[in-house]
Amino acid sequence: MTNNAQLDPWSTGTPAYRAALVIGMGATFLGILALITAAFTDIGALRTTGMILIGAGILSHVIGIGLRKRQATQIIRNRQSAAGSE
Repeated sequence: MTNNAQLDPWSTGTPAYRAALVIGMGATFLGILALITAAFTDIGALRTTGMILIGAGILSHVIGIGLRKRQATQIIRNRQSAAGSE
């Protein structure tokens, strides 16, 4: 049976990975709020700000995916070298 803690990216992820995800979620949330507010108030600058925030949130999530991929590659490499030395 596998240990679920090993499969959980949040608990095993690096601080940079966690920061990228939290920043991405926050920016996306603020962008959605800005767009909803802009839809009711018809403020063009708020609409632009909302789109930029959503874009920044998506970019932050993509960076987080890259950070996690790099960490997973290192874990696999370490497991292979440990298995080869046995």
